[in-house]
Amino acid sequence: MKLLDEQMRLKLVHPLWEHDSTLAVIDTVLEQHPKIYTLVEKDILSLGKNNNMGRQDSPTVEQIVRAGIYKMVKGLTYEELEYAEYDSKMCPIFIRILKL
Repeated sequence: MKLLDEQMRLKLVHPLWEHDSTLAVIDTVLEQHPKIYTLVEKDILSLGKNNNMGRQDSPTVEQIVRAGIYKMVKGLTYEELEYAEYDSKMCPIFIRILKL
């Protein structure tokens, strides 16, 4: 728990995270427990197509999980989530489309 407290203090020093402590906590938990992604990886990857047609820049499992969490925490529709990816500073960083 002490390590989590230290990481949270460091994260909240960044001006972007200090405005949304909920996402900062979730981000820290996801970083501490990357095994969370392996729990849903098989389900997510089974939804993909196994051909060479279509988009080749599919999101990672981590990005899909983080986008779902962001959508639920913020109470967004899928359209609003898509808009937030382009309009918000926090959304692309939390989803890991952009780096801090």
